[in-house]
Amino acid sequence: MEEHLRQGPGREWREEAAEDEQLTELLRRRRLTLGERVVEIVNHGDRVRAETAAQTFSGQVVYCGSDFATVDRGEDLVEVVLDAATWVVDHGPAAGREQSGEPLTFKARLSEIASNVESVRVIVIDDRALIGTIDVVATDHVEVIQDGTTLIIPLRQIAAVVRPSARF
Repeated sequence: MEEHLRQGPGREWREEAAEDEQLTELLRRRRLTLGERVVEIVNHGDRVRAETAAQTFSGQVVYCGSDFATVDRGEDLVEVVLDAATWVVDHGPAAGREQSGEPLTFKARLSEIASNVESVRVIVIDDRALIGTIDVVATDHVEVIQDGTTLIIPLRQIAAVVRPSARF
């Protein structure tokens, strides 16, 4: 009984400390923006499913910009606009990578893609896929060349861009 009395307060303190840690972590997560949360996913190496209205992009998040994230699906890379998807996180033992530096914007990533002159799939928010090359990235829209025709797509209408897996 004497042993039990000595362990009682210690056990209670440990339980209170564990509860305090849980509350502190909850408060920290409540203060995060979506972008900050996705950076944590990059750092941890978790896999995700980014779900738009009718499409799902599954893989490891390898980069998080200020308003988009890059999902590596192996055969291709998907640049997903953060607030155009629901993010399902599959916690796992994957090794992450620490991300540092000023994050790119989605528009800046589109400019990088345009400079590579590669064919991409532009997924618009109604989940249509437009295939072509990004010719111009303007202030509020992109121009995509598809079979000799120019498509003008407002940036706010783009949910994702799927491109070949060549590393950035």
